[in-house]
Amino acid sequence: MKKRKTIGFLVSGIMDDFTIKMCNGVTSASLSDDDVNVVVIPVKYIYREMVGIPDKFEYQYQTNSENLNPENMDALIVAADCIGCLTTRENLCKFMETIKGIPTVLIAARMAGYPGVTFDNKSGIIEGIEYLIKEMGITKICMLGGSDDYSDTKERIDTFKEIVDKYGLEYKESHYIATDMTSRCVKQAGELLDNNPDAEAVFCLNDQVAMGLYEAMKERGLVPGQDIKVMGFDNSVSGAMVTPTLSTVDANAVELGRHAYRMVIRLLNGEKLGEEKLATRFIRRDSFGVSGLNNERNKEKYLDKNLLDYYFDKVFYRYLNIEEADGSKLRMGFKKVMNDLIDYINSDHDSSKDFRPVELGIEEFLSDGALMHTDNDELIPYIDSLHSAILSFYNNNGKEYRRGYVYRAISSAQRKIIKEMSNITIRYEEKLDDILYSMKTLVKDSLNFTYGNDHSYSTIVSNLGGMGIKNAYVYVYEKPIVHMEYEHFDIPGYVRLKAALTDGKIQDIPYSKQRIGLKHLFDNKFITDKKYCMVLMPLFFGDTLYGSVLFDLNDIVYRNGEFLTNQFSTAARVIEILKQNNEIQKQLEENLAIMAENNIALDKLSRNDVLTGILNRRGFYDVAESILRENNEIGKDTIVSYIDMNNLKVINDRFGHDDGDYSLKVISSILTEVVGTEGVVGRIGGDEYALVYYGEISEEGLSVEIRERFRDFNETSQVPYNVTVSCGFYRINGKDTITLDDAMASADQDLYIAKQYKDNRILKT
Repeated sequence: MKKRKTIGFLVSGIMDDFTIKMCNGVTSASLSDDDVNVVVIPVKYIYREMVGIPDKFEYQYQTNSENLNPENMDALIVAADCIGCLTTRENLCKFMETIKGIPTVLIAARMAGYPGVTFDNKSGIIEGIEYLIKEMGITKICMLGGSDDYSDTKERIDTFKEIVDKYGLEYKESHYIATDMTSRCVKQAGELLDNNPDAEAVFCLNDQVAMGLYEAMKERGLVPGQDIKVMGFDNSVSGAMVTPTLSTVDANAVELGRHAYRMVIRLLNGEKLGEEKLATRFIRRDSFGVSGLNNERNKEKYLDKNLLDYYFDKVFYRYLNIEEADGSKLRMGFKKVMNDLIDYINSDHDSSKDFRPVELGIEEFLSDGALMHTDNDELIPYIDSLHSAILSFYNNNGKEYRRGYVYRAISSAQRKIIKEMSNITIRYEEKLDDILYSMKTLVKDSLNFTYGNDHSYSTIVSNLGGMGIKNAYVYVYEKPIVHMEYEHFDIPGYVRLKAALTDGKIQDIPYSKQRIGLKHLFDNKFITDKKYCMVLMPLFFGDTLYGSVLFDLNDIVYRNGEFLTNQFSTAARVIEILKQNNEIQKQLEENLAIMAENNIALDKLSRNDVLTGILNRRGFYDVAESILRENNEIGKDTIVSYIDMNNLKVINDRFGHDDGDYSLKVISSILTEVVGTEGVVGRIGGDEYALVYYGEISEEGLSVEIRERFRDFNETSQVPYNVTVSCGFYRINGKDTITLDDAMASADQDLYIAKQYKDNRILKT
């Protein structure tokens, strides 16, 4: 049997509207091709600065691309400007080098040496801004843009400046502000408004930026469309749903995805490709002010056969996501109903039976699931406007007597719509209940394992059916891998397939059959032999990577895929902890048995730590409490410090436990030198230390002294890593009667704060 091709789609995430539309375009285009599987690979925002964002370990998504190579991928579609929108062009080029060797087509991006498809940014922008200038008399237009490192962004900025210059409008630097190109740009939008209180219109780089502008305007008591005209770009769902609706440039991301897929197929067939463009068009909505749909000229447009495609796209906008696979069935049904209706209106028929074919067409159109692709905010106003247009036509043409037929027909259609909407709501709520139940069970099971074994993974996978997922595969590394920010990630050459849900059934995978080479990540004997579209997500918890999970991509996954991945990651961590605990328990039982055989009593253990030679916890507390009592009697201050080694686990994992032990000895030696004869140091836990000091140096002085001692050691040592600690301090005034435990607890709180600012640079390079 011929091996099916696999095409990967590298995107930033799977939750934003633009990416979802592109993915729907790629997947819908692939449905007509029996020999292609599609895998969506989110890599988030490559080389992004992780400061000040909710998830500081988001950088782990970039490792997802390391799974790809010419052996498991026939071709790639790469949304380069999306994944690189928060870094430099140089870094983006560096990333593209990592996937070199796999035939690649860019989408919504341009880079030298790569074929790709982008939007014709100019046509739609020019149409929209010329409307502002010519039709609305606007003379001052500002812009919220973004980084011009990216071709689409630069072209939109340049087009804006060209059209403003063409019509002789004033333009100053203060009329333009760059943003991060997301809805989080409220601060920059507010700055633009404050700097330009006389601005009449604002063009936004994309609809998400426009959402940020809406928020900034709301904070200042300004109303889009009334106080300032607002124009976006992309024609996103959010732009169509917001109030007031957003005037925008329709850049059909679904068609963009379809075109990119077709280009990849052409590339694989040996065709030489270059840069290709898709047309854009301006869509006027309420953010340009009241549209005046009730005037006679606009009413006539609702009965214009040439505008049926426009109204279909406006009202049933969600259908664009699946239209190609569905063969435009719904569009043809809509146009047939409307053509029959318009013909009836223009005819001389005067009986209700002549209107029956139109009513039957409406019923058939609704029965085909039309209402699944719209919402009341779009459909009801359209029907009302259509009704008004028909009545106006009859009034103007002396056919008022026929209004009753149309009124009854439209009322009947509205009743059917309300009933169908109610049924859709019921079905949706039932589906939502199934999804919520599956998610709750997933969360419960991921935190309720008794043993860390392969069956635990299968338990998690078995909960996915309620979310419409029939195929899911959990790949786990032989050992978890610590991966710090900015460090290179060397992916293992193979993984272990711990759980497989194939065509809705759980497969039992013997340990001897689990080893899967990366070349077979998307094509092995456990994966469904049916054509598929899946998403590959990394499994990680903090700085530790556990593997990957591959599962079906559907509408539920777009909105909840990251949640699912987080639960799989949590499960992987819990399973690993349970495995380690089982090993520790086994080792402890063996040690206790040996101790029992040798009749060694626990209370006779040495006061000194065997590894480092300094006091252990018991010894430290005995000596430290004695010092506190003596100092309290003479009114002498005492400093207590709680100290924690940074990154012991990483050093153990990277360099081995011998290096970890060496680091612990270094810490013991340095701390002992710091306190000298005026204090005592103890190792009170695995990587935890404590000291009591009663010399003349202050807490700040001790902190500086310890930091400098470790700096000197790291600059001269021969090991390739840095040994560092974090310290918390608490001063006991001479006559205070605080206990050592309470002083240590206060020092521990100070340590917690200090660890927030610890230096994570482990490697000296």
